[in-house]
Amino acid sequence: MNVLICDNCIQQAIQCEKMLLYLARRHGVRVKVYTYKSGETLLFQIEDNLTSIDLVYMDINMPGIDGVSTALKLREMKFSGDIVFYTANPNYAIDGYDVSALHYIVKGQTSNEKFEEIFLRACRKKKQRECEVIVLTCAGESRCIPLEAIRYFEIQQRILTVYYEANSFEFYSTMRQMEEQLLQKGFLRTHKSYLVNRHYVRSINVNNVILDTDESLPVGKRYYTNVLRTLGVVDKAN
Repeated sequence: MNVLICDNCIQQAIQCEKMLLYLARRHGVRVKVYTYKSGETLLFQIEDNLTSIDLVYMDINMPGIDGVSTALKLREMKFSGDIVFYTANPNYAIDGYDVSALHYIVKGQTSNEKFEEIFLRACRKKKQRECEVIVLTCAGESRCIPLEAIRYFEIQQRILTVYYEANSFEFYSTMRQMEEQLLQKGFLRTHKSYLVNRHYVRSINVNNVILDTDESLPVGKRYYTNVLRTLGVVDKAN
């Protein structure tokens, strides 16, 4: 689960991060936390990575663009994850409706129990988003496959194969069509012949992407940099 904290107060951001990491350990949730000091920095840094972000904790009173305006811009950019306002000022709660905010945390007032409840609700909503299904059809046979079960798609001579759980299924389509359909669902184009579910990615290098299942798939040079950016990984070679 990828979580962003946007807060110009470093101490408050650290406190929020510590609480999130504690709750993640307590409930067995894999979490990566990234912090930003301003709305401008956050919007610039994640413009190409929106599909990889699950949850944002947003302060409201910040220099430059405020938290409410930042949240509105995120929604305009088609961000579909959850937003929690994390602020010292309780007077903006009603603004949360404009961005479909998950909840409103008041620093120093919201209890740890409530903080935990909100975090767990965000975890449940993330799972619900990942439980979407795709219906694939070929030669009169249809498969209804949960997206979370799909590891990757492979194309060979205009025939696409989807690999999920211990199964595979061949059907006719184009990789471009699948990419456009699944780009906002956590899938990455890693090669001209492969579309991979990012949630199964264990590691990646310039030649291969390794999945949690120990499968190794090729990485195309033209796709490598974009894949790293989407995964939030820094290319140490550059």
